[in-house]
Amino acid sequence: MKKEKVEKPMTPLRAALDKVVFSLYVIALIAAVCFSSFVWFQKTYFVTYWVNGQSMWPTLNSETRNSKGELLNDIAQSMNGATGVDFVIGDTHENVLSHLERFDIVVCKYSDSDYFDKIKRIIALPGETFYIDSLGKGVEGNGVLHVLNAETNEFEVVEQPIADRYINVGDYPSAYKVPTTLDEDEYFVMGDNRAHSSDSRQNGPVSKNNIEAKTIALVARCKTVINPKSGYLEPVDVNYMWPRFF
Repeated sequence: MKKEKVEKPMTPLRAALDKVVFSLYVIALIAAVCFSSFVWFQKTYFVTYWVNGQSMWPTLNSETRNSKGELLNDIAQSMNGATGVDFVIGDTHENVLSHLERFDIVVCKYSDSDYFDKIKRIIALPGETFYIDSLGKGVEGNGVLHVLNAETNEFEVVEQPIADRYINVGDYPSAYKVPTTLDEDEYFVMGDNRAHSSDSRQNGPVSKNNIEAKTIALVARCKTVINPKSGYLEPVDVNYMWPRFF
């Protein structure tokens, strides 16, 4: 007579391990689907920009290394052959651009004839009156922002979401040491790396029409190379990552 094969009962430990493995598999699958969906969504709904330079350091390009593999810092350095260069996504929809707030990071141009995109932070809003303390590089209090409160008609210090060491080392032209009122379609923008940023301090306020996008998140990092035909830097080897929202 042929003997029937008797299956050994599954032990509680084995059953628990199987559940853990299955759960991890499901989590990994869901994460992969979510990440793929996000990449697809951001490519179709948003616009992608790569960050050229250190004017927003360390908020952006904090992990960028030069062609020798050395970590770039707050001092402006060549981006030729750099790795770990930040890719951000920007929202270009009118309903978003019509409701920009102080300290939003935006992609803009300084004039209609300006060819290159810039990534800067909004410091003062349309119609506002403000001034900036100019006490000298490295002096405590240099770069402090004062904005007129329309209700009290008094100037108030507005805390900036940037470490003092980056604010204090900046140059603040005499034109903005006295109260300045922006037009109803103007924004005053600056880079977080105040000592190494060309922005509204030198180029004047940015018109609303020249703000292209509000940046939403850091989504990838890339490498830069010089295009031999155009002579301009271009991004290559884009590696997407979990988004870091601003």
